Amino acid sequence: MVNFAIIGTSSISEKFIGALKNSGKCNLYALLSRSELKGKEFAEKLGIEKVYTDINEMLKDEKIVAVYIASPNGKHFEQTKLLLEAKKNVICEKPIVPTIEEFDILVECAKRNGVALMEAMRPTMNPNFKIIKDSLEKIGDIRQFMLKYCQYSSRYDLLKAGEVTNIFNKEMKGGSLYDIGVYPLYFAIAMFGEPEEYFGYNYILESGVDGCGSILLKYKDKIGNISYSKITDERSQSEILGEKGSIVIDKVSQVKGIKIKYRDGKEENIELQVAENDMIYEIDEFVNLIKKGEIESKVNSFDISRKVVEIMEKLANR
Repeated sequence: MVNFAIIGTSSISEKFIGALKNSGKCNLYALLSRSELKGKEFAEKLGIEKVYTDINEMLKDEKIVAVYIASPNGKHFEQTKLLLEAKKNVICEKPIVPTIEEFDILVECAKRNGVALMEAMRPTMNPNFKIIKDSLEKIGDIRQFMLKYCQYSSRYDLLKAGEVTNIFNKEMKGGSLYDIGVYPLYFAIAMFGEPEEYFGYNYILESGVDGCGSILLKYKDKIGNISYSKITDERSQSEILGEKGSIVIDKVSQVKGIKIKYRDGKEENIELQVAENDMIYEIDEFVNLIKKGEIESKVNSFDISRKVVEIMEKLANR
Protein backbone atom coordinates (compact mmCIF):
# COMPACT_ATOMS: atom_id res chain seq x y z
CA MET A 1 0.00 0.00 0.00
CA VAL A 2 1.29 3.45 -0.94
CA ASN A 3 0.98 6.01 1.86
CA PHE A 4 -0.54 9.23 0.49
CA ALA A 5 -0.63 12.79 1.79
CA ILE A 6 -3.10 15.33 0.43
CA ILE A 7 -2.50 19.07 0.08
CA GLY A 8 -5.73 21.04 0.00
CA THR A 9 -9.24 20.62 1.40
CA SER A 10 -11.33 21.55 -1.64
CA SER A 11 -14.02 19.45 -3.29
CA ILE A 12 -11.51 18.12 -5.82
CA SER A 13 -9.38 16.80 -2.92
CA GLU A 14 -12.42 15.04 -1.54
CA LYS A 15 -13.13 13.44 -4.92
CA PHE A 16 -9.51 12.31 -5.22
CA ILE A 17 -9.68 10.78 -1.75
CA GLY A 18 -12.83 8.87 -2.72
CA ALA A 19 -11.00 7.34 -5.69
CA LEU A 20 -7.90 6.73 -3.56
CA LYS A 21 -9.91 4.67 -1.07
CA ASN A 22 -11.49 2.64 -3.87
CA SER A 23 -8.18 1.88 -5.56
CA GLY A 24 -7.17 -0.85 -3.12
CA LYS A 25 -3.56 0.20 -3.65
CA CYS A 26 -3.25 3.23 -1.38
CA ASN A 27 -3.50 4.29 2.23
CA LEU A 28 -4.82 7.78 3.04
CA TYR A 29 -2.36 8.91 5.68
CA ALA A 30 -1.79 12.67 5.98
CA LEU A 31 -3.21 16.09 5.12
CA LEU A 32 -1.63 19.53 4.75
CA SER A 33 -3.99 22.43 5.38
CA ARG A 34 -3.38 26.15 5.91
CA SER A 35 -6.06 26.12 8.61
CA GLU A 36 -5.58 23.75 11.55
CA LEU A 37 -9.29 23.84 12.40
CA LYS A 38 -10.42 23.21 8.83
CA GLY A 39 -7.75 20.55 8.41
CA LYS A 40 -8.87 18.64 11.51
CA GLU A 41 -12.51 18.80 10.45
CA PHE A 42 -11.62 17.56 6.96
CA ALA A 43 -9.40 14.79 8.35
CA GLU A 44 -12.04 13.60 10.81
CA LYS A 45 -14.69 13.54 8.09
CA LEU A 46 -12.53 11.49 5.69
CA GLY A 47 -10.52 9.36 8.11
CA ILE A 48 -7.08 10.92 7.71
CA GLU A 49 -4.56 10.00 10.40
CA LYS A 50 -2.18 12.98 10.45
CA VAL A 51 -2.79 16.71 9.92
CA TYR A 52 -0.02 19.18 9.14
CA THR A 53 -0.16 22.96 8.79
CA ASP A 54 3.57 23.33 7.96
CA ILE A 55 4.86 21.68 4.81
CA ASN A 56 8.40 21.58 6.19
CA GLU A 57 7.19 19.42 9.06
CA MET A 58 5.33 17.17 6.65
CA LEU A 59 8.49 16.72 4.56
CA LYS A 60 10.18 15.02 7.53
CA ASP A 61 7.52 12.32 7.73
CA GLU A 62 9.17 9.23 6.26
CA LYS A 63 5.86 7.35 6.14
CA ILE A 64 4.70 9.60 3.29
CA VAL A 65 5.54 8.06 -0.09
CA ALA A 66 3.29 10.08 -2.41
CA VAL A 67 1.56 13.46 -2.32
CA TYR A 68 -1.45 14.78 -4.23
CA ILE A 69 -1.40 18.57 -4.62
CA ALA A 70 -4.69 20.42 -4.99
CA SER A 71 -3.68 23.82 -3.65
CA PRO A 72 -4.20 27.11 -5.55
CA ASN A 73 -2.32 27.17 -8.88
CA GLY A 74 0.14 29.77 -7.63
CA LYS A 75 1.36 27.39 -4.90
CA HIS A 76 2.06 24.38 -7.13
CA PHE A 77 5.68 25.10 -8.04
CA GLU A 78 6.96 25.84 -4.56
CA GLN A 79 5.18 22.88 -2.96
CA THR A 80 6.07 20.40 -5.72
CA LYS A 81 9.75 21.35 -5.66
CA LEU A 82 9.98 20.96 -1.88
CA LEU A 83 8.33 17.55 -2.05
CA LEU A 84 10.49 16.29 -4.90
CA GLU A 85 13.65 17.41 -3.11
CA ALA A 86 12.42 15.42 -0.10
CA LYS A 87 12.09 12.40 -2.42
CA LYS A 88 8.31 12.29 -2.32
CA ASN A 89 6.44 11.17 -5.44
CA VAL A 90 4.10 13.96 -6.62
CA ILE A 91 0.86 14.02 -8.57
CA CYS A 92 -0.11 17.66 -9.01
CA GLU A 93 -3.45 19.03 -10.14
CA LYS A 94 -3.67 20.82 -13.44
CA PRO A 95 -2.18 23.19 -14.38
CA ILE A 96 0.98 21.73 -12.92
CA VAL A 97 2.77 25.11 -13.16
CA PRO A 98 2.24 28.32 -15.15
CA THR A 99 5.71 28.67 -16.75
CA ILE A 100 8.15 26.60 -18.81
CA GLU A 101 11.03 27.62 -16.55
CA GLU A 102 9.26 26.21 -13.50
CA PHE A 103 8.23 23.05 -15.34
CA ASP A 104 11.78 22.30 -16.46
CA ILE A 105 13.06 22.80 -12.92
CA LEU A 106 10.53 20.30 -11.57
CA VAL A 107 11.35 17.67 -14.22
CA GLU A 108 15.07 18.00 -13.49
CA CYS A 109 14.33 17.75 -9.79
CA ALA A 110 12.23 14.59 -10.21
CA LYS A 111 14.92 12.93 -12.35
CA ARG A 112 17.72 13.88 -9.95
CA ASN A 113 15.84 12.50 -6.95
CA GLY A 114 14.46 9.44 -8.71
CA VAL A 115 10.79 10.08 -7.90
CA ALA A 116 7.63 10.16 -10.01
CA LEU A 117 6.09 13.44 -11.15
CA MET A 118 2.76 13.55 -12.99
CA GLU A 119 0.17 16.15 -13.85
CA ALA A 120 -3.29 15.12 -12.65
CA MET A 121 -5.17 15.32 -15.94
CA ARG A 122 -8.16 12.97 -15.86
CA PRO A 123 -9.50 12.97 -19.45
CA THR A 124 -6.41 11.44 -21.04
CA MET A 125 -6.42 8.62 -18.46
CA ASN A 126 -10.09 7.82 -19.08
CA PRO A 127 -10.50 4.65 -21.22
CA ASN A 128 -12.81 6.61 -23.52
CA PHE A 129 -9.94 8.87 -24.55
CA LYS A 130 -8.19 5.86 -26.12
CA ILE A 131 -11.48 4.77 -27.71
CA ILE A 132 -11.73 8.16 -29.42
CA LYS A 133 -8.11 8.01 -30.57
CA ASP A 134 -8.54 4.49 -31.93
CA SER A 135 -11.74 5.55 -33.74
CA LEU A 136 -10.28 8.52 -35.62
CA GLU A 137 -9.57 6.38 -38.69
CA LYS A 138 -13.32 5.68 -38.99
CA ILE A 139 -14.04 9.33 -39.86
CA GLY A 140 -11.30 9.71 -42.46
CA ASP A 141 -8.69 12.45 -42.63
CA ILE A 142 -9.19 14.91 -39.76
CA ARG A 143 -9.53 18.50 -40.98
CA GLN A 144 -10.99 20.38 -37.98
CA PHE A 145 -11.76 20.00 -34.31
CA MET A 146 -13.60 22.20 -31.83
CA LEU A 147 -13.00 21.38 -28.18
CA LYS A 148 -14.57 23.45 -25.43
CA TYR A 149 -15.16 23.82 -21.74
CA CYS A 150 -17.35 26.77 -20.79
CA GLN A 151 -18.95 26.75 -17.35
CA TYR A 152 -20.33 29.75 -15.49
CA SER A 153 -18.72 30.04 -12.06
CA SER A 154 -20.58 31.18 -8.95
CA ARG A 155 -17.31 32.84 -7.96
CA TYR A 156 -17.80 35.21 -10.88
CA ASP A 157 -20.83 36.56 -9.01
CA LEU A 158 -18.53 37.14 -6.02
CA LEU A 159 -16.04 38.92 -8.29
CA LYS A 160 -18.78 41.21 -9.60
CA ALA A 161 -19.65 41.96 -5.96
CA GLY A 162 -16.04 42.97 -5.28
CA GLU A 163 -14.58 39.74 -3.80
CA VAL A 164 -11.57 38.29 -5.62
CA THR A 165 -11.31 34.53 -4.99
CA ASN A 166 -8.28 32.45 -5.99
CA ILE A 167 -9.85 31.35 -9.25
CA PHE A 168 -9.99 34.99 -10.43
CA ASN A 169 -6.78 36.11 -8.69
CA LYS A 170 -3.91 36.88 -11.05
CA GLU A 171 -1.26 36.36 -8.35
CA MET A 172 -2.64 32.85 -7.74
CA LYS A 173 -2.49 32.12 -11.50
CA GLY A 174 -6.25 32.11 -11.80
CA GLY A 175 -8.34 32.66 -14.91
CA SER A 176 -10.41 30.50 -17.21
CA LEU A 177 -7.53 29.12 -19.31
CA TYR A 178 -5.51 27.90 -16.33
CA ASP A 179 -8.60 26.62 -14.52
CA ILE A 180 -10.66 24.85 -17.20
CA GLY A 181 -9.28 25.75 -20.64
CA VAL A 182 -6.38 23.47 -19.79
CA TYR A 183 -8.74 20.47 -20.21
CA PRO A 184 -9.57 20.86 -23.93
CA LEU A 185 -6.06 22.16 -24.65
CA TYR A 186 -4.40 19.14 -23.03
CA PHE A 187 -6.91 16.87 -24.77
CA ALA A 188 -5.94 18.36 -28.15
CA ILE A 189 -2.18 18.07 -27.65
CA ALA A 190 -2.47 14.51 -26.33
CA MET A 191 -4.80 13.52 -29.20
CA PHE A 192 -3.19 15.31 -32.15
CA GLY A 193 0.34 16.25 -31.07
CA GLU A 194 2.06 19.63 -31.13
CA PRO A 195 0.70 22.25 -33.55
CA GLU A 196 2.91 24.09 -36.00
CA GLU A 197 1.49 27.44 -34.88
CA TYR A 198 -0.97 28.76 -32.30
CA PHE A 199 -2.49 32.05 -31.23
CA GLY A 200 -5.37 33.13 -29.03
CA TYR A 201 -7.49 35.92 -27.64
CA ASN A 202 -9.07 36.44 -24.21
CA TYR A 203 -11.62 38.67 -22.55
CA ILE A 204 -9.81 40.10 -19.52
CA LEU A 205 -11.73 40.78 -16.30
CA GLU A 206 -11.13 43.66 -13.90
CA SER A 207 -9.04 41.40 -11.66
CA GLY A 208 -6.57 40.94 -14.53
CA VAL A 209 -7.37 37.34 -15.48
CA ASP A 210 -9.13 35.92 -18.53
CA GLY A 211 -12.84 35.31 -18.07
CA CYS A 212 -13.12 33.54 -21.42
CA GLY A 213 -11.11 33.01 -24.56
CA SER A 214 -10.24 30.95 -27.63
CA ILE A 215 -7.05 29.38 -28.98
CA LEU A 216 -6.46 28.43 -32.60
CA LEU A 217 -4.10 25.49 -33.25
CA LYS A 218 -2.68 25.15 -36.78
CA TYR A 219 -1.43 21.76 -37.94
CA LYS A 220 -0.10 20.76 -41.36
CA ASP A 221 -3.40 19.08 -42.27
CA LYS A 222 -5.97 20.37 -39.79
CA ILE A 223 -7.14 23.33 -37.71
CA GLY A 224 -8.23 23.15 -34.08
CA ASN A 225 -10.21 25.59 -31.96
CA ILE A 226 -10.12 25.57 -28.16
CA SER A 227 -12.81 27.55 -26.29
CA TYR A 228 -13.03 28.14 -22.55
CA SER A 229 -14.99 30.33 -20.16
CA LYS A 230 -15.75 30.85 -16.47
CA ILE A 231 -18.32 33.56 -17.19
CA THR A 232 -20.64 31.81 -19.68
CA ASP A 233 -22.17 28.35 -20.08
CA GLU A 234 -21.91 26.11 -23.13
CA ARG A 235 -24.78 24.24 -24.76
CA SER A 236 -23.11 22.75 -27.85
CA GLN A 237 -20.91 19.67 -28.13
CA SER A 238 -17.22 19.38 -28.84
CA GLU A 239 -16.53 17.77 -32.20
CA ILE A 240 -13.72 16.24 -34.25
CA LEU A 241 -14.45 16.61 -37.97
CA GLY A 242 -13.16 14.15 -40.57
CA GLU A 243 -13.88 13.77 -44.27
CA LYS A 244 -16.12 10.72 -43.65
CA GLY A 245 -17.89 11.92 -40.51
CA SER A 246 -17.33 13.33 -37.06
CA ILE A 247 -16.88 12.29 -33.45
CA VAL A 248 -19.00 14.30 -31.01
CA ILE A 249 -18.19 14.62 -27.30
CA ASP A 250 -20.66 16.10 -24.83
CA LYS A 251 -18.11 16.77 -22.09
CA VAL A 252 -14.39 16.88 -22.91
CA SER A 253 -13.42 17.21 -19.23
CA GLN A 254 -15.19 13.93 -18.41
CA VAL A 255 -14.92 12.27 -21.85
CA LYS A 256 -18.67 11.61 -21.87
CA GLY A 257 -21.42 11.50 -24.47
CA ILE A 258 -19.31 10.11 -27.32
CA LYS A 259 -20.60 8.94 -30.67
CA ILE A 260 -19.61 8.88 -34.32
CA LYS A 261 -21.86 10.63 -36.83
CA TYR A 262 -21.14 9.46 -40.37
CA ARG A 263 -21.83 11.53 -43.49
CA ASP A 264 -24.51 9.09 -44.64
CA GLY A 265 -26.56 9.81 -41.50
CA LYS A 266 -25.64 6.67 -39.55
CA GLU A 267 -24.53 6.98 -35.93
CA GLU A 268 -22.33 4.72 -33.81
CA ASN A 269 -22.13 4.87 -30.02
CA ILE A 270 -18.51 4.17 -29.06
CA GLU A 271 -18.61 5.20 -25.40
CA LEU A 272 -17.49 2.70 -22.77
CA GLN A 273 -18.97 2.41 -19.30
CA VAL A 274 -16.30 3.72 -16.96
CA ALA A 275 -15.88 4.23 -13.22
CA GLU A 276 -18.21 6.82 -11.74
CA ASN A 277 -15.21 8.54 -10.14
CA ASP A 278 -12.79 8.70 -13.06
CA MET A 279 -9.90 9.89 -10.89
CA ILE A 280 -9.29 6.19 -10.22
CA TYR A 281 -7.50 5.92 -13.58
CA GLU A 282 -4.91 8.61 -12.88
CA ILE A 283 -4.32 7.11 -9.42
CA ASP A 284 -3.72 3.67 -10.96
CA GLU A 285 -1.26 5.17 -13.46
CA PHE A 286 0.61 7.11 -10.79
CA VAL A 287 0.83 4.23 -8.30
CA ASN A 288 2.11 1.93 -11.07
CA LEU A 289 4.88 4.45 -11.79
CA ILE A 290 5.90 4.38 -8.13
CA LYS A 291 5.87 0.59 -7.93
CA LYS A 292 7.95 0.28 -11.12
CA GLY A 293 10.38 3.00 -10.01
CA GLU A 294 9.54 5.10 -13.07
CA ILE A 295 9.60 8.89 -13.13
CA GLU A 296 7.35 9.81 -16.07
CA SER A 297 3.94 8.67 -17.30
CA LYS A 298 3.76 7.56 -20.91
CA VAL A 299 0.18 8.90 -21.09
CA ASN A 300 0.46 12.24 -19.26
CA SER A 301 4.03 12.67 -20.42
CA PHE A 302 6.44 15.49 -19.70
CA ASP A 303 6.38 16.47 -23.39
CA ILE A 304 2.59 16.93 -23.41
CA SER A 305 2.51 18.82 -20.13
CA ARG A 306 5.39 21.03 -21.22
CA LYS A 307 3.74 22.01 -24.51
CA VAL A 308 0.48 22.83 -22.73
CA VAL A 309 2.36 24.95 -20.18
CA GLU A 310 4.18 26.73 -23.03
CA ILE A 311 0.93 27.65 -24.79
CA MET A 312 -0.79 28.77 -21.58
CA GLU A 313 2.19 30.84 -20.46
CA LYS A 314 2.10 32.77 -23.75
CA LEU A 315 -1.66 33.23 -23.93
CA ALA A 316 -3.18 33.20 -20.42
CA ASN A 317 -4.43 36.42 -18.83
CA ARG A 318 -3.50 38.62 -21.78
